[in-house]
Formats: sequence, C-alpha cells, structure tokens
Amino acid sequence: MPQERIATLRLPKPIQGQIDDLVRALNAASTKEAVQREGAMEISFILGLETAKRLRPRDIEALYMIFDDAVQERLLRLTDQ
Repeated sequence: MPQERIATLRLPKPIQGQIDDLVRALNAASTKEAVQREGAMEISFILGLETAKRLRPRDIEALYMIFDDAVQERLLRLTDQ
C-alpha cells in the first residue's frame, strides 16, 4: 500500500495531508481514465514539490516511484474486475 511506503518518508504535515488526499482520490478512481487522470495530478504535485525544493531529492524520487507503482496496481485491479 502506498500509505505505508509514504509514512517511511516522514514528510511535513501539510505535505502529508495533501499526499493523503491524492492517495484517497486514486483509490476512489473507478475507471481507467480516472486512474490516469489521478496519476497525472500526482505527478504534477510531486513536480511542484521538486521545483520548489520542498523535499529532499531522495524523498521526491521515492514519491515518484510510490505513486507510479500505486497507479499501475490500481489499473491492474480495474482490469481484473
């Protein structure tokens, strides 16, 4: 689960809250298009954090990987239904 991996990063509370919202939205997405849209929003959010240098580079990289994995997993679950 992405939440467990994200928790290991020890993100600032305001950023953690926004990321929790993104995870909830991804989990609620019920179509392939919705999952892809959520994935794009997550990438944009992380890019904004990276550009603003709000997190350490290794945390940024970890977030990219966590969300990419979560999107792929969600897409797989949708196709299995």
